[in-house]
Amino acid sequence: MKNKEEKVSVILIGCGPHARRIYLPALRSIKDVKLALVIDLESEESIVRSAIGDTLETELWLIQPFANTLPPALNARLSKFVLENQIKGVIIATEPLVHKAYAEWALVNELNILIDKPLTTKIDITSNLDNAKGILNDYFELRAAYQDLQRRTETIFMINSHRRFHKGFQFVKDQINEVAMRTNCPINFIQAYHSDGQWRLPNEIISQKYHPYCYGYGKASHSGYHIFDTIYQFYKASALPDKLADEMEVISSFIKPNGFFTQLNENDYRSIFGDEYKQVNSWSEKQLKEICENYGEIDISSIIALRKYGEVVANFNVNLVHNGFAGRTWIMPGDDLYKGNGRIKHESYHIQQGPFQSIQIHAYQAYDKHDQNKNPEEFLGGKNHFEIYVFRNPLIADGETQPRVYKYSDIVDNRSEENGPAITMERVKFSVVEQFADYLVGKKQKREICSQIEDHIIPVKIMSGIYCSNITKQRACYDFEIQDATHLEEWYSRNGNSTFLSPSCITRCKLDGMNEF
Repeated sequence: MKNKEEKVSVILIGCGPHARRIYLPALRSIKDVKLALVIDLESEESIVRSAIGDTLETELWLIQPFANTLPPALNARLSKFVLENQIKGVIIATEPLVHKAYAEWALVNELNILIDKPLTTKIDITSNLDNAKGILNDYFELRAAYQDLQRRTETIFMINSHRRFHKGFQFVKDQINEVAMRTNCPINFIQAYHSDGQWRLPNEIISQKYHPYCYGYGKASHSGYHIFDTIYQFYKASALPDKLADEMEVISSFIKPNGFFTQLNENDYRSIFGDEYKQVNSWSEKQLKEICENYGEIDISSIIALRKYGEVVANFNVNLVHNGFAGRTWIMPGDDLYKGNGRIKHESYHIQQGPFQSIQIHAYQAYDKHDQNKNPEEFLGGKNHFEIYVFRNPLIADGETQPRVYKYSDIVDNRSEENGPAITMERVKFSVVEQFADYLVGKKQKREICSQIEDHIIPVKIMSGIYCSNITKQRACYDFEIQDATHLEEWYSRNGNSTFLSPSCITRCKLDGMNEF
């Protein structure tokens, strides 16, 4: 049993813009956790030292970049630090190209893991088929190593897909599950849209290393993974044992930098910014296209089809863009590329559950200064805008007027927070760290922990398939399986088939004027 005065020690590997905005303040707010070590690159020393501040309990290691495998000296030094300081957990927030190396090290050292999305990615994944397939192989290897570790000791391996922790998305999953249980009808269509609102100038596409394109990966490996996981979670909420899809095929199309350079060319930039543009871009259009030939994707459109017994039973339409509505009006990039460079987010989902239910989610920001407060913030254009529209067939509407419209504040306990200074999604991200810490200190059991690695095979397959399809110009096909579907079998064993057409329901519908159904 842990002494009440004793803290659990963790390591933070990677202290970039996201970690500085989320992980550092979240860890500081958790009394039971000690941040024993932060690791980052030598090139980031001044920024990271400033972020950590003067604290005796946190060491800072500055290292040189590496590829693929943890350098032996660093491996040995880290493992020694773990033993000497009784480290219980690690947060991996590095460039995703080295996620696997650090995760493998952490598993060998029997540590609990919280890792940023995506689990892994690869250099030139938009042009190299072996690398596109490789992220699925990475998943299988890490999952196998984790499962092998569980035979010796219990740990957790969380992937930070924070929409799983968002009460609005949880509410939508509850609505989907309720209708599936009442009607025996799963989801047949999802349209998902996400725009980062990032306007990067051509020279920045080449030079920027935060959410880069220059390593040969882009949107799917950036925020795209969140959307792949979210549509999987929606479908899973409606999954019925005898109707569950058994195959998945993925077709995709990318807009890469060279397509973007055609949309906005050098003359366009000079028209917008004047002669100042010449000072930031030294390449001709021909040179830009040669340099960026194999750079990562900016925008993605994809169709994901689920099949059962060879027949398509659900279609997911996914559209993800970096090159969307933005607030940037200046030529030099801001210091904070995470939140301070004109970034404006738009996100929406349309979910169809046969003739019984349609759900829409709309979240649209109108400005980029998210550290400022412009009450009210939860309405259209605010930084916390998030609305849910639920339309239900009269057979299951229980007499309620349609549609039912919900704001985020209608769902959460503390309504006042939605007009406060914090961004809703950042509070959600804090809750991910809190749940990780709760397991480390013994406040939560493993079964209570969300977003563990075993339940990420489908979003990883979607991500791999999107890259493979774009390379081959053909569909990528996979087996479809839901790792954690025990709740479905349990419900069916208790309730049998759907019961929405019970006599009471039929009587109610007739009283409401429905003569045919």
